[in-house]
Amino acid sequence: MKRQSSIIIGLLTAIVAFVPIASAQDKAPSGPLAALPSQPGTHIEKIKLLGDNEWVNLGAPAADPKWGKARGSAWGAKALILAPDLRGAFLFGEGVHGFVKPDGHAMDDLWFYDINAHRWICLYPGMNPKTFNQRVRDQEITIDDAGILREKDGWALPMHTSIHAWGNLAYDSDRRKFVFLSGLGGNGVSTNPESTRYFLGGWQQMDEGLKLLEEKLKTSHPPTTYSPWSYDVATGKFERAPATGARPAGGFPQLHYLATAKQFLAVGSNTVTHFDPVKGHWTDLKPQGPEPKGWDAPGCYDSKRNRVYRNDGDGSKSEGLMAYDIATNTWSHLKPKGDGPEAMNTNGAFYEYDPLFDIVVVIQMKGSTPGIHVYHPQTNSWAAPLRFPADGPKFRFAANTIFDRELNAYFCHLADDSADNGVVWVYRLKKRSQGDRRKETRG
Repeated sequence: MKRQSSIIIGLLTAIVAFVPIASAQDKAPSGPLAALPSQPGTHIEKIKLLGDNEWVNLGAPAADPKWGKARGSAWGAKALILAPDLRGAFLFGEGVHGFVKPDGHAMDDLWFYDINAHRWICLYPGMNPKTFNQRVRDQEITIDDAGILREKDGWALPMHTSIHAWGNLAYDSDRRKFVFLSGLGGNGVSTNPESTRYFLGGWQQMDEGLKLLEEKLKTSHPPTTYSPWSYDVATGKFERAPATGARPAGGFPQLHYLATAKQFLAVGSNTVTHFDPVKGHWTDLKPQGPEPKGWDAPGCYDSKRNRVYRNDGDGSKSEGLMAYDIATNTWSHLKPKGDGPEAMNTNGAFYEYDPLFDIVVVIQMKGSTPGIHVYHPQTNSWAAPLRFPADGPKFRFAANTIFDRELNAYFCHLADDSADNGVVWVYRLKKRSQGDRRKETRG
């Protein structure tokens, strides 16, 4: 009987894994982002007038009418993820461990920064610890046999899904979904509650409800692998499901959506995995070459060379920039010429590849070599760094940052960790010439 149950659970896992990953393009948009993009405000002209190596302070974005302002998230230079079609970016990732905001909600919230309107839109205010126990008793919050929290309407419900953002976020531009990785359980609920309580905001208030869910989890048969979490722009709802194949990448992975393949790549220091969102399947790629050292290393994807860059992370000997070549499934040390940035983590720097100028731009905001570092892949060399201006932004850690190709500008959300005192600074490294614009149009 036990073997028969295992077979049935396996079949259900494969079926369920397929359902929430399906395309949402045929759905009538009904979520809070349905009306985007917004009409461009006057601040857009200020950005367009930026010259080479210039900054402008846009000030604090307008608050969400109900939920106020988004908060700064440490350990997340890429806690902001651009959605070009919406002309804005998702902000996700906890800051201070176990933090509960003044509005009573935990900081497992999701926000959207509207570039055109310079405003915040709250997509999910976070879990409310005060009402959690009653919602569990009333079965408004349940946990299914796959170990995923659900609302009573069946939609997945995130709770403490990622301690910080690190490099775990991406945007699926084809299915219009914000996507993020989390732990295997990824709900703040597990059969080993001591491992989750410390980081879970408001757990003391939620203890009764957590115990009820954990007791149910003991009698269910959760799978060992899950799809990434996603937020569907069309429905304004979260999705997650069991998946098949290998476990998601370990070693503080960078998550990348490869638009040409319509698939995801999770590149960690000790694992590289591929996720097929249609089949709901993970594949362990088992790369060749030298294994990266350290942990929580920043990096980016080079679309021209089809490779992922990785700076040495914490605990490394600063051997320099590494690259994972997707075609050959191989890691290598690039050993570039020039003085590049020091070894660092996602709390220290933002990396982004600029396809127009074919460069990697590093905004190092913390450490002994702060400034703008530019890597030239064609010559495998670092340019002399550019220092921050005296009247420019003052970073306390790596600001939540995006690169917007349309405006040729970097947006940096500076705020204290878990505080709503954020302002947005915008930076331009180099103006586009008429020839660049023609090249960009052709590309």
